[in-house]
Amino acid sequence: MYKRQVEPLLKPFETSAPPASYDALDATLRAFMAKTVPIESDGELRRRERVMGELKRLFQAWVRSVCKAKGLSDELASEAGGKLYTSGSYRLRVHEPGADIDSICVAPNHCTREDFFDTLKAMLLEHPQVENLRSVETAVVPIMTFDLDGVNIDLLFAHLPLNAIPASLDIDEDAVLQGVDEATEKSLNGPRVTNLIYKLVSHNYESFLQVLRVARVWAKRRGIYSNKLGYFGGINFNILVALICQLFPKATPSYLLCKFFAIFAKWDWPAPAILCRPLDHGYGFEVWGQNAEQLRGRMAYHNLRNNLMPIVTPAYPAMNSAANVNPWSFAVLRDEFARGAEVCKRIVARHAELAEDGAVDPDVGGPLWDELVEKTDFFDKYDAYLAVNVLGDGEKEDFDNFKGFLSSRLRKLVEKMGHLPLKMIHLFPKEYPESTVPLAKHSCCYYVGLREDAQRMTGESLVLTHVWTQFWQDDVGKFRGLDDELDVRLEHLTFEQLPDAVFGDDADAVAAARATAVARREVRHADEAARAAADEADEGETNAALKALDEAAKAAGGAKRPRDDDDDDVVVDVKKEESALDATAPGWEPKKPRTIHDVGDDLPRPVSYTHLTLPTKA
Repeated sequence: MYKRQVEPLLKPFETSAPPASYDALDATLRAFMAKTVPIESDGELRRRERVMGELKRLFQAWVRSVCKAKGLSDELASEAGGKLYTSGSYRLRVHEPGADIDSICVAPNHCTREDFFDTLKAMLLEHPQVENLRSVETAVVPIMTFDLDGVNIDLLFAHLPLNAIPASLDIDEDAVLQGVDEATEKSLNGPRVTNLIYKLVSHNYESFLQVLRVARVWAKRRGIYSNKLGYFGGINFNILVALICQLFPKATPSYLLCKFFAIFAKWDWPAPAILCRPLDHGYGFEVWGQNAEQLRGRMAYHNLRNNLMPIVTPAYPAMNSAANVNPWSFAVLRDEFARGAEVCKRIVARHAELAEDGAVDPDVGGPLWDELVEKTDFFDKYDAYLAVNVLGDGEKEDFDNFKGFLSSRLRKLVEKMGHLPLKMIHLFPKEYPESTVPLAKHSCCYYVGLREDAQRMTGESLVLTHVWTQFWQDDVGKFRGLDDELDVRLEHLTFEQLPDAVFGDDADAVAAARATAVARREVRHADEAARAAADEADEGETNAALKALDEAAKAAGGAKRPRDDDDDDVVVDVKKEESALDATAPGWEPKKPRTIHDVGDDLPRPVSYTHLTLPTKA
């Protein structure tokens, strides 16, 4: 059997302990975490353990019943076994109160995936403590989700070509994947990756947990926590924090956290973030990074669009866990890491000042970290917003299935808008329960922030007809069960038109949040105006100086000075560099906006508008 490779690919960057000043900074971080980072109570943890025990009992009883139904004796049916594994945040013990539990059922060959969604589903529906059960059988990784005694469970199914699942089964052995289908491989990937990460950071596990908890809270408050919508999810942060722990094996939590932001703010993407060298054991699965050029970040895997920020899973078969990142989410992630790095610099500097003044009380320094996880400024950052309203008039279950399907495709809408004259398309990864178009019994809404590219705009409006048609035909229209009771409507909103729901839950919170947002917008617009004025002044001075040089050269009887645009090679090189540095460059095709006449009159669904008029700044 092939053993997992647990040797780190990268050598430690520092093997010594951090400066002594970080000991006191660690105390402030612990005070901050006690106040800010939620941890489940012992009672809730015990409830989760009881729930997982009950789920294991149900699963093994189901395995026995399936085996008996297929003609096995009582003895063989009892010996068939079946094991239940967990993965992700619950397995690592970094989950927040109320978080779901990622679980995987491993069954013998007598139990099929069809049995899983038939008889096991029926058994769960009959259980008095099971509520809100939904199943998605057609997904790449088929899943059932439900609440058991108030705890949300995401349940996957793995089918091994064995007559029985022994209690000694080690799913971390790579040979366990021999002969399994793709859905089983992907289902087992969760616990296999989680277990390997644990082994790789076991030397400094408590520090790993503290940094990971803070990173997760930071990502959620800054609006960048959602793998499905093109940002980072739990697996991505697990790998990134583990990599920092590898590079700084003796570092304390506050030092690791500062290095986490400093390093990934300047990471040379698409160079991969990778823990172990990928190996191919020949079981028929695609393995990321088999070409050495990929490991150096000089070659796209399939294409660059799927490998802007490769974060490679350590277990076989290695894969890019951040393949959903697109040029637009890449720009947001890059900016947020840069902001995090700057905030950490200020925290370290301010803590040094406090230490000089003798303010060593952790409760004094704890609030230093508040700025790091400050709520995102998404809803005051843009002048134009696109509200994507998901609507349903039928059964709640049908609407929930449609909503889940559509949310997984929203990043495709963003990518399809890439040819429009926009500098930024920012999809916010949070679902709001109220739509801006109150037309249906069930609804929810997602928001997209837009910033125009004035140099590419050819009029006052963005024409979305072609984009919307393609999105419906390529993505929405593929939903199984689409009917007239399910719909999606777009609405254009200015900052002033944003609903109260995006700012808070009650009137006082909304009023305070709106006032803060208005103040930040005024400061931002003033800064932009000042920069524009400075740029204009600099351009005027430059042009005057160049004109003086031309006149001096002419007076001296010489030729005019050479222009930069006379040198084609220089121009090409500069453009190449700009393209490489611009996060929005890959896949961009600057085109004039289409008109409604370009796509005909038979749109697949009526939409709220086809032209989006961008507001003029006051």
